[in-house]
Amino acid sequence: MKRILTGFWEVLKREAGLIIKDKDLVTIILLSPLFYAIFYTSIYTNKTEQKVPVVIVDMDRSNSSKAFIRELDAHQMINVKEVVPDYASGIDRVYKLEAQGVVYIPQGFEGSLKSAKGTDLKIYLNTSRFLVSNDINKAINEVAGTLSAGVRIRYFQAQGFSFEQAMEISEPLQNEVKPLFNVTESYGDFLIPGLLVLILQQTLLIGLSESVAKEREEGSLSGLYTAAKRSLTGTISGKGAFYFLLYASYALLFYTLHFSIFKISFKGSVSAAAVMTAIFLVAVICMAMLISSFFKRKIISLQVLVFTSYPVFLMSGYPWPFQAMPGFIVVLGGLLPSTPYLNAFNRIIQMGAGWQDIMPEFVHLSLLALAFFAITYLRFRNLFKKEIKEPEAQPGLSVS
Repeated sequence: MKRILTGFWEVLKREAGLIIKDKDLVTIILLSPLFYAIFYTSIYTNKTEQKVPVVIVDMDRSNSSKAFIRELDAHQMINVKEVVPDYASGIDRVYKLEAQGVVYIPQGFEGSLKSAKGTDLKIYLNTSRFLVSNDINKAINEVAGTLSAGVRIRYFQAQGFSFEQAMEISEPLQNEVKPLFNVTESYGDFLIPGLLVLILQQTLLIGLSESVAKEREEGSLSGLYTAAKRSLTGTISGKGAFYFLLYASYALLFYTLHFSIFKISFKGSVSAAAVMTAIFLVAVICMAMLISSFFKRKIISLQVLVFTSYPVFLMSGYPWPFQAMPGFIVVLGGLLPSTPYLNAFNRIIQMGAGWQDIMPEFVHLSLLALAFFAITYLRFRNLFKKEIKEPEAQPGLSVS
């Protein structure tokens, strides 16, 4: 045990010195996480779009249509950019991206309202930006629903009913929608935690992989093994310990400072989040060491792994549900540490989940960490056997 601990400490110090001397590793490990965390999250500073431009085609030009337009413009989501004379002019504004939607108020709008007859309000939306178009559609329907309810109430009051009776008759079935978790329905509140986790995983994966590939490229694996006092456990744990401590600090920074700056709620168990984060980092470290052991050059490791960020995020089930994915993608996603971690982490911070709620993800992530460690152990044992088999007779041995 003493030999393992001594080797662990020597490898940890050796890894710190190796990173400081390598400008590529300094950039990836020390600078990139902070830069990406600031840059990516700053894009979602406002979290939701407001005052999205729409144009109005007012064919009625009545007091009622003008009042409806004012109500639309007063909504926080909508900015009535212009009232145009016809449908073609409105659609032209959308094609030129000067507006994201057209509201068409037909002729006879006021007369239909006063006579309590139905009237068609046409809405044309730029659905190429589906998140924005959904919000506009919701906002317009809110304003139209309020106007419709007022018309019905006034009609029934004119028939002799009291205000309370008119309210009940006009809306016999009332909906009361209460968002349970992301109450602001903010895309920023949903996406920022996922981006921070992706930054942690990918910069750790790429940086540590480059470090291991550098050892192979320079033929220094035997020196690493010697520094660990010929302890394979000390080698793996010592080399990964520096990254674990560094990225645990990053995680603490992201989940406190960034969550505070962007006012992202953290409703669940802090201990569950902390333990899951620790296991997640261990799993990613072991996965990175395993993958990088198959690269003989640092640049090849970077070129291959730098393109994995987006596929990894998509396969995690975070931006798109597993139920809508092909089966083989679900299986591949399940082999990535970010998949169970993101699913559990999102439930913890937004849904207030505790240990009992994330137990399946905890077991899943723990099994991945154990599996990656075991396979990495076997892989490095094989590499060390090849490289240090006869170090004096074969100083230039090429490891495959």
